[in-house]
Amino acid sequence: MDKKNEPDYIKRMHEELDMLCLRIEKLKAFYNTRYMRRLPEFTCYLLKKQLKQMKAYRETLKLRIKYEESEAKEHEDASH
Repeated sequence: MDKKNEPDYIKRMHEELDMLCLRIEKLKAFYNTRYMRRLPEFTCYLLKKQLKQMKAYRETLKLRIKYEESEAKEHEDASH
């Protein structure tokens, strides 16, 4: 299916996935800074948990997009 012909909500999910991937990369890059080592241990723990949850949501969102694209394609094929 062409990105141009995708329903709007699928486009929004793709945009959300792109933004989430950027946030994950920024947080991973932050881990490699000296500032990270100066943070309290509990804050580091929370950031690691946040990263783990973001990665899990990314995988869920990818599955959701795949499902919605499949449904949209099926609906499109049925209407022809």
